[in-house]
Amino acid sequence: MNPTEPNSVDLTAIAIDGEPSSQPPQNLGTFLDRLYGTLFLPQATFEQLKAQPSFMQAAIVIGSVNILEILRLDQVGIFSIIWSVISGVIGWVFFTFLLKLLASVFQKQVSMLELLTLTGFASLPWLLMAPALSLPSQFRIVAAIAVIIWFIIWQVRSASIALEINSWRTLAIIPLAILGGLVALVWLSNTLKLILSITF
Repeated sequence: MNPTEPNSVDLTAIAIDGEPSSQPPQNLGTFLDRLYGTLFLPQATFEQLKAQPSFMQAAIVIGSVNILEILRLDQVGIFSIIWSVISGVIGWVFFTFLLKLLASVFQKQVSMLELLTLTGFASLPWLLMAPALSLPSQFRIVAAIAVIIWFIIWQVRSASIALEINSWRTLAIIPLAILGGLVALVWLSNTLKLILSITF
């Protein structure tokens, strides 16, 4: 007895299932879903963030990271919190802009919105720095180093997905972008100090 042949509907279903999906990744849902996904499902989440970027959500992440850092340093105050958020956002935008410029070396074109979203969400591991440093002294250093490594890996991974290049190639441009961002921030800080000194 011959096995039953699949009908045309079955063949269509098999063909569709067998083809690589050309659709963007499925929406992960709420902002909280994206936060969870960034920490524990980075590959799928970064791809979804690239397909559906959100500057506002990424800015909230950057702002939260900087506010928590101020609280960790016991520098609580309206001015210090506002300045921390503003400087953090400026640094993030500079870093992303320089990363976009350096990506042109690999002839990769990506929108600023996509890069901002991915690098913003990739900063989430830094939120764990305060809990890591609150651990007993014998675990504190190891935990802090683990958070730093996690942060760096997530930045590289998100940038490689945004630029669609190998992670090892991304490692070559990330340090240059960070260095350029630091130089730009120092320049901006000195300029603001000069303006304030002239004004007051």
